[in-house]
Amino acid sequence: MALAASVLLLAATPVLAQQGPPGELDPTFGSAGKLTTDFFASAEEINAVAPLSDGRFVVAGTVVGRNLTGPGSSPNFSVARYLPDGRLDPSFGTAGLVHLDRSGNVDEAHALKLLPDRSLLVFGILANTAYSDFALLKLRPDGSADTTFGDAVPGTGARTGAVLLDVAGANFHDEGRHLAVQRDGKIVVAGNTLVVVGNFRYRRTTVARFSADGVLDTSFGGNGSGYRVLDGFFAADPQTSDYVSGIATNQRGDLPADDSITLVGYTFARNNAFATRLTRDGATDTSFGNQGRVLFSAISSGGVASGVSDLRAARIDNAGRLVLVGSGNDRGLAFLRLLPNGSPDTNFGTNGRTLVKLSSISNYDEARALALQGNGKIVASGYATTAPAGSPQPDFFVVRLTAEGQPDPTFGDGQGRKAVNVITGNEESRALAVEPSGNLLVAGYAAHPNASHTDFAVLRAYGDPDRIFADDAELKPF
Repeated sequence: MALAASVLLLAATPVLAQQGPPGELDPTFGSAGKLTTDFFASAEEINAVAPLSDGRFVVAGTVVGRNLTGPGSSPNFSVARYLPDGRLDPSFGTAGLVHLDRSGNVDEAHALKLLPDRSLLVFGILANTAYSDFALLKLRPDGSADTTFGDAVPGTGARTGAVLLDVAGANFHDEGRHLAVQRDGKIVVAGNTLVVVGNFRYRRTTVARFSADGVLDTSFGGNGSGYRVLDGFFAADPQTSDYVSGIATNQRGDLPADDSITLVGYTFARNNAFATRLTRDGATDTSFGNQGRVLFSAISSGGVASGVSDLRAARIDNAGRLVLVGSGNDRGLAFLRLLPNGSPDTNFGTNGRTLVKLSSISNYDEARALALQGNGKIVASGYATTAPAGSPQPDFFVVRLTAEGQPDPTFGDGQGRKAVNVITGNEESRALAVEPSGNLLVAGYAAHPNASHTDFAVLRAYGDPDRIFADDAELKPF
């Protein structure tokens, strides 16, 4: 695995468990609570974030950098680690960054999981040719490839540290997006792949499982392949594409006690969202919803919007209920909650739904990530289309609800909202995590000040002093 990096350092003093008004930025972090990192003066975006107990954190995404396999530039599968104050951690990778260029084509990291041995699982896509495959990597705590994991290196007894899965075929893309680990260490991944319907190919939600050492588990899915491609969720027209947007985990990032797999997503351009639950081995869990599925659509009646047209993230609370966030006809962040059997929880929010909106009715606020605090409060992030007047641009947007789905009056502006302009606009949060201190890490990308490209962007906002991870071995300092 070849590595390269350049670093933008930020002067700050590491402080752990610093607390202030919920929703306000931590001034000890980065520059007044915000940081951006510009590696190669090109498109750079964070898709996932994971905290450590000592205040450090890891992010995964893409860095369009110098091709490691030849001339030119392309998106590279990238992981970076930061110190508590927002500086890159020089003990990780090369000056804080690991990035992988497989073939000079598109390589992207989309999901992270910190393991009890302090190694990292990273999931996304790598392209051996012009076409991408599911890609699962394991890194040691220092960012080097774990050579006990993944595909074998012929004649050496070692492994590459990575395993690729081609579902759609050699000339079609697979898109790895989400990752979870079962209690026996087996690794569940989900993404989108292409299937033939009529004369064309359409995306379908696909789930696969690997052993703890990165070998495809052919006992998963029931057909001997190690993966399962789910049937389309829009019954009225199979010639549609489904996009999976999350695997539901609890506030610690773990699957429920039975290791069941709950997926959420949406059908492109069809006003159709879905939640579906599989057993730990990939069979449909018929005790959930209607034969394992719950379908949603956005409805407006008498000027009142209900339902959702898409779902962007999900979590499972301590009562086994499924907390969801997406959007509907009212163009804001729409929260719902389902009971463990998939039926609507009408005690949540107002008649089972909560809308939080910051921008005007003509603009969109979009959710991209969801987290639960140890006290049950619900946090979401994404982007809000806000100022300047006349030329609105997307800014980071963080929302907090009470455990029962009402906007939290103790957070942000008193209505559970916090919008942050990181630099100059054109920015989006794609990832969110609750730190062991109870504070919030909000990560994504922001336009560089000269607007020529995007940079890694992270905020740290005060939350509540939950310390829900205090005894977790996987979060102990390296």
